[in-house]
Amino acid sequence: MMIPPGPVSDHVQAVLSNFPVYRDYCAGRIPRTEYTRWIETDAATVKAALGDSAGLLRLASRYPPDFDAHADEVFEALVHGGFLPGADNAAGFKEYRNTIRAAYDHGTRHTYIQPDEARLLYLISTAIRPKRMLAVGSYYGYWAVWAMPGVAAAGGEAVLIDPNREVCALAERNFRALGFADRTLVRAKKAEDVFPQIAPGIDLALLDADGGRDNPDPAYHGKGIYGFLVEGMFDRMRDGALLVVHNDYAQGPRAASLERFHAFCRDNFRAHHVAETPEGFGVYLK
Repeated sequence: MMIPPGPVSDHVQAVLSNFPVYRDYCAGRIPRTEYTRWIETDAATVKAALGDSAGLLRLASRYPPDFDAHADEVFEALVHGGFLPGADNAAGFKEYRNTIRAAYDHGTRHTYIQPDEARLLYLISTAIRPKRMLAVGSYYGYWAVWAMPGVAAAGGEAVLIDPNREVCALAERNFRALGFADRTLVRAKKAEDVFPQIAPGIDLALLDADGGRDNPDPAYHGKGIYGFLVEGMFDRMRDGALLVVHNDYAQGPRAASLERFHAFCRDNFRAHHVAETPEGFGVYLK
């Protein structure tokens, strides 16, 4: 089965919605335990419907019944944890989401940014209104775009970094179409080559990079690159800045490659919160 370009979550939700158990779960008629038990029991059926993808099956097992409500719960936890100021800033989200759904050009690309992760970044950015944002591993800009309302409200600017020129060009086209061109700089380079040109004072940093397998250092591979990159980002962040990380896991097999990253964060950041979104969402306070 071919997955159409755009958010993979659109495909997963469309497939799951064909099953009564998922509809009951989203409607609050059955608990999460019953939903996940169904995923485990009928794994072969669900996996086949999703396109024989073990990765999509894993995602489905982590879906909350209500993405918006889950994002709001995590946001409130961050407020109570002292990461963010309390803010009633969700009013404009639905209109902005409709704009992104209608206008964002995904080209031939897929994104694994999930609906609650997009909403969370919107809520965070509009709460802190960063004057300077840095996105490392920005891909074609789909995650960073959810932070742009907060950047724009502050009259701020954003730097997006990704070594792939093709995805950078797609990000530039989208940000121009959405009216963010004047406050966005997209750099098609490796982040370590751009860091020396970034002045200190970053208010919000995003991290969602993948290290190439061709690097001789195994610690650089996949999400292991986070440990290498956070060391280069840290001095560019002001005290009180937030680092927001996609594909962050506090425990389990996927956390193993993040050991260097987590060790650095424990030693250098004041506080951290890793939320169990479908793809893992970490927030670190400098």
